[in-house]
This record gives sequence, structure tokens and C-alpha cells, in this order.
Amino acid sequence: MNSVVFYAPSGAPATISHSSLFPIEQLDPPGNTSGANHVGFFGTGGPQGVPFAVIVDRYQDETYITNPSGFNMGVAPFGLPESGRLINHKFVDASNVQVSGQPSQAVTVVPQESGTILIRFIPSGVPTPSVRTQNGLLRTVVLNASSGIDNVTSVVVGLKVQGYEPEQDSGWTQTAGMAAIDNRLFISDRNTSDQVHDFFVALSASPEGVGERNDFGFFLVLEFL
Repeated sequence: MNSVVFYAPSGAPATISHSSLFPIEQLDPPGNTSGANHVGFFGTGGPQGVPFAVIVDRYQDETYITNPSGFNMGVAPFGLPESGRLINHKFVDASNVQVSGQPSQAVTVVPQESGTILIRFIPSGVPTPSVRTQNGLLRTVVLNASSGIDNVTSVVVGLKVQGYEPEQDSGWTQTAGMAAIDNRLFISDRNTSDQVHDFFVALSASPEGVGERNDFGFFLVLEFL
């Protein structure tokens, strides 16, 4: 079976041994969130500090690996600082970002290893075949009550989500909330054949109303040949 796994990149290049990576969301079976890890967007206090909430119509100051209830993961795994604290990408405007509290900078100068998440694709086969990828999409999707997806094209409402692919994109793409055209972030083609393909993605979120939001997720679609 083809493998797609979301990881915390730990701020370092990935290795095929997964030695520098920590899985965020287990996708076996799809929709199963029992015991899985999640990505949480928070205010300056993080998941268990003050303030933990993101102010309405502002973007998050902290991003963490959390459990399904939004609490941090305890002891920091694989070198991740401060109990699962991820590299935070705060949306500034269409072409600029504030990375983990640093001054605003163009998204074009952010190195790929500084993405919020890393998505790793490995095609099935023995031995593992070398493939190219194309037409990749990372969709921000609406989750139903059982954490499944009824329609992969439905746009999340009440929450803005922005994303970009470091070293590939010149600006942010809005994939959820008011003014989002659709829920797609285009992922660049990988034109060199390889057994493993890594996609680093930066994410930012802003609530459009009060209240906790845990009914959205991310879904990768791609073609390989």
C-alpha cells in the first residue's frame, strides 16, 4: 500500500530512516484519530498557557503537536523543543510571514526544512519503486463526527487557513474561511524519480468567530508515475 504520513520535521532535513521525524497523524485506517497526534494552533501561551486562545481575526502565535483534546504531548520527542512545539508560521500578508516570533520576512526566503509539517510519500512495491509526482494538492477538509470526510472539496467555514510550500511558492494561499476560493494548496511536482518524496508545508490559522475548532483537517492528493 502506498504510504502518506504527516510528520513534524524537527527543523532538520528528513531521512529515509525517519530518525529525525515524529508522526503527527496516523492514517491507518483513514479517519481514525484514536490515540493519534494532532496539530494545534494557539495564542502566545501555547496549548496549556495563558492566553491559549487565538484572538478572532488574528493568526496564531504558537503551533504544537497535541493530543485529540488539544493538550501538548509532554516530553519533547526527537529534539522538538518545549513539549512538541513546532516551527510557527504566522500569516502577515499575502507574501510575508513571521516565523516563530522573528521579524516579518518574505515567504520566498524561508528554507523548506522550516515548514510546519512534512508530508512523506512512499510508493508501494518490493523493492520500493522510484517515481515522479505531479498534480499534488493539500486540501483543508471538513471532518464529520467520526473524523471522516464526506466531501473532499467542501470549504471549511468560520476559520481561515493559509498555507505555502517553502522554497516553492511566492505567497500564501487561503484554503479555508471567508474569501477562500476553494480548499486547495497546490504542491509542486517532483520531476526527479525517487523512492521517497517529501513535501514541506507552512500553515497558519485564524478564527472568524469564538469557540474551539477541531472539525477540520488536511488531506493530500497526488499522482505518481
